[in-house]
Amino acid sequence: MMNRPELWALGLLFLGIFVTRWSADRAPATRLILRLPTFLLFTYFLFQAHQVPYVASVQPADALARIIGDGLRAIWWFWGASIAANAIRNFTYRGPQHTGQKFFIDLCVACIYVFAFVGLITFVLNFPMQGILVTSGAVAVVLGLALQSSLGDVFYGVVLNLGKPYREGDWIALDNGVEGRVLEMNWRATHMLTVGQDVVIVPNSIVAKSKIINSSFPSRVHGTTIQLFLAPNTFPTTARRILSEVLHGCHLVLLSPPPLIVVKSMSQEAIAVDITFFTSEIKQSFDAQNQLFEKIFRSLGVAGIGFGARTTAFQASAIHEAASDKDEVGRLIAFTPIFSHLPVLERAAIAALMVLETFDVNKTVIECGVISEAMYVVGSGVLSLTRNVDGHEMEIARMSTADHFGAGGLLGGSRTLVKVTTLTPAIVYRLEKKDLMRLVNDRPGFAANLNQELAARKLLAVTAMDASDDLDNTEDHLAAWFSNIFRRPGI
Repeated sequence: MMNRPELWALGLLFLGIFVTRWSADRAPATRLILRLPTFLLFTYFLFQAHQVPYVASVQPADALARIIGDGLRAIWWFWGASIAANAIRNFTYRGPQHTGQKFFIDLCVACIYVFAFVGLITFVLNFPMQGILVTSGAVAVVLGLALQSSLGDVFYGVVLNLGKPYREGDWIALDNGVEGRVLEMNWRATHMLTVGQDVVIVPNSIVAKSKIINSSFPSRVHGTTIQLFLAPNTFPTTARRILSEVLHGCHLVLLSPPPLIVVKSMSQEAIAVDITFFTSEIKQSFDAQNQLFEKIFRSLGVAGIGFGARTTAFQASAIHEAASDKDEVGRLIAFTPIFSHLPVLERAAIAALMVLETFDVNKTVIECGVISEAMYVVGSGVLSLTRNVDGHEMEIARMSTADHFGAGGLLGGSRTLVKVTTLTPAIVYRLEKKDLMRLVNDRPGFAANLNQELAARKLLAVTAMDASDDLDNTEDHLAAWFSNIFRRPGI
């Protein structure tokens, strides 16, 4: 057997197949370390048998030896190509945005196999390359006409990867209305995940010919514009002040770049106002827009400002009923969600009990860790809720017109979880503990709604700042207090 090294090479071939299958689940480096020595030994015995794969050798007279030799040389080309391709795929550096790298890695692997195929034809099969090129040219023309669309997608894919107008993870929009987050870009198409969690596959030729809006480059900051039509008797300066407070009161809206408020037109029907705000990424713009409309609805209602005739979205009769209150405090109570469901007479009674307090910029309304002695309702301005975490002030949320705070300490005796400070000059209305307790005892439904709102706020605070164990004890105390309320006779 020592005189027949091609038999040793054949045995190493079967050993290589076994090693490849056995190392399929191993790490890439382990697979390469196991496969490479076997391939090198296989190459050594081919050379000993005078079967050099890249040289057109003289064919032996023995037919069996000729068949075995040609087969082993052909296997050598594709075995080596397989090892080289795996090395490129597994050990090429890939950054977090590697769409283009993946594409060109595939291109390199394809070139490796084409090179192996050419080597097989030239050195193993001994076919003349000139005749093959002439024949392949005619075949290429026929295939090109038949696969014109698919080849166009491939070439446009190369163009897109060279230009890099977008990468994996970017949010893009095409001029045909398709938009979504890029999941993958391959030879033929770009895969996008839409807002509806559907995957849209767009051919590269269509993407390359479209106008592309990349919302994630050069930064992920995304701008959104909404339009309002206000009543024609609204003072533009008043509208801009109220809307500015609303924008600053939404913690999802970035302060840099600053939001923009522009009065676009004025007519007898309405004043058109465009509001442009920015979020840290596009997926936050939807939540921010919902929050802004909620705050705009309440803030304009408190100020007694109606909507123009060109807008039908907010023409509900409830607005006119709430806005019919003569005094500003009455409208504030009507548009505070926790009080909005109360009868008109009870809202008027609560408004009469409210005590006005004013605060300048950067003033503390309530410190963290104290027991509040009153419930506060924001009349105007923007307040920030912060918590000290590892020596740094972390903002949990912001409050603006018709938001309230401080009720947790009145009901359960719990200490405040956050510090409340003013970001702008603010007006805050104070409702004393005895007045709130009378309302809670007289109306169990109001108590239940307030309990749900406080529980949601505590959950938000715990999620945002990794609350400690003593917060859980506070929540249990508050829950037990409410349980005792509903067990009282006559309620």
